[in-house]
Amino acid sequence: MIEPNKFLAEALAAILKPIVTETVREAMNLNLSGAMQAGATEKSFLTVKQAAETSGLGVSTIRLLIRKRQLKAQKVGRRVLIKRSDLESFLEANPIEVKADEFCP
Repeated sequence: MIEPNKFLAEALAAILKPIVTETVREAMNLNLSGAMQAGATEKSFLTVKQAAETSGLGVSTIRLLIRKRQLKAQKVGRRVLIKRSDLESFLEANPIEVKADEFCP
């Protein structure tokens, strides 16, 4: 038998998931369209730190993804550069799933 609190948490998660997903998509589209409007002033290559700031991920996570060859990067001298389009493609191809357990303490 399902506990009442667990049932409520699952019901709440089922209601909130599509709302949160849509809101995140809209926010990402606004950020991407804002970046597109910036045009020529926007850099086409990012450093690891800039990629982390742009994506909201940590620097160590970006380096791990590069090491695992999940995110393309180029080394120029001592710098590691990531194409903005490669970062955006990676983020769009790997959405984050929200679990029902995260809503309950």
